[in-house]
Amino acid sequence: MAFSKSLSKALPDRVFRQISLSDCSPEVAKKFVVTHLDADVEDDPAPKDGSEKKRPSQHRTDLGELDSCIDLLGGRLTDLEFLARRIKTGETPNKAVNEIIDQSASEILKMYIFGSDDEGGKRHWNTEQAWLLIKQLAQKESLRFNELLLDEIFKSGGEPVLRALEQAELITIVSGPNGRPSTIRAGKPVYNSAFKRLTQDKVLRSHLDMSILTNLTKIENATIDKVENELLLLSKLKSQPSQTAGRVQYLLAKLVASQGKVERYEGEIKVLKKVMGEED
Repeated sequence: MAFSKSLSKALPDRVFRQISLSDCSPEVAKKFVVTHLDADVEDDPAPKDGSEKKRPSQHRTDLGELDSCIDLLGGRLTDLEFLARRIKTGETPNKAVNEIIDQSASEILKMYIFGSDDEGGKRHWNTEQAWLLIKQLAQKESLRFNELLLDEIFKSGGEPVLRALEQAELITIVSGPNGRPSTIRAGKPVYNSAFKRLTQDKVLRSHLDMSILTNLTKIENATIDKVENELLLLSKLKSQPSQTAGRVQYLLAKLVASQGKVERYEGEIKVLKKVMGEED
């Protein structure tokens, strides 16, 4: 899906149709891995004692782990091939899949959280936006597209940000029958496990949650400044016509709401700082 934006820019007068290909089912994925383990041995000589030649998978005693491993890894062929290669080198399926998840988690941090640029130069999202997606997708396999756009972190230029993150392959945006963006999912199945792995790191989670709360505090403080400036202007009117009373009450209510949010965010930041100071 990431190529569609580039094609549209190059050929703006064309309409491109996309076909979504699903990942392997768990049964097919398991068979795929076993087939890869047994590949390239057909020409091996038969045992000298005349017994039946055994395939490499028949010598393994740990392939029962594959079911749970594929649940974590998903059915993407490139990831399954990587799993099979690691198992071939002697790793158990559990060790192999955990290494793959750890590697994916490291790549996510480098590419989407702490990296400064994407492939096209300037990054089109900020750390807080990428982390919010990671954290929410770690809890739920899919998010509602329009609901996410209502979040304060995505209110400003949210849709272009989500499209940029889709093009960078952190997420996949699924459209409904009418072509309208409907749901958001992880860019590939293994990212579901990698997202959960990242959110289990208490220090990392506290650090990035603090970034979100700091960002939200800035938004509310900007609202407070704007409200206070307008209230100041209203207070300088020579007369206070009754028509401004409703506006003043509205602004005061907004001021109280924003101040309440700031105090709540600062309280949560204090708790997160304590976690960071206590955890290794």
